[in-house]
Amino acid sequence: MFRPFPIAPSSRSKPLPAIDAIDVAARYFVYKLSDATNGQPGAWHKLGGIGERPETVAKAVERGWVVIRKEGGKGKVQSGALTNEGRVVARKGLRGL
Repeated sequence: MFRPFPIAPSSRSKPLPAIDAIDVAARYFVYKLSDATNGQPGAWHKLGGIGERPETVAKAVERGWVVIRKEGGKGKVQSGALTNEGRVVARKGLRGL
């Protein structure tokens, strides 16, 4: 007969940090942007084609992973490029896939 093994939390274990959904989405946005620019330093890509929410892009910018610029006249188009730190994040994440 099988008896379940009780797992009691250790008093020495540290609680895991809470992971915000926007942080996760921002990381995946960095992976997508890296893929779209082939990981090239200084390469810009139009963000409309990637299809990310503004909150996700803003979080990636806040983290220092991406820089954005607006181009054009009336119908301004946003483009994004990975920073050095953003390329490191993308390499670390894509290495595990």
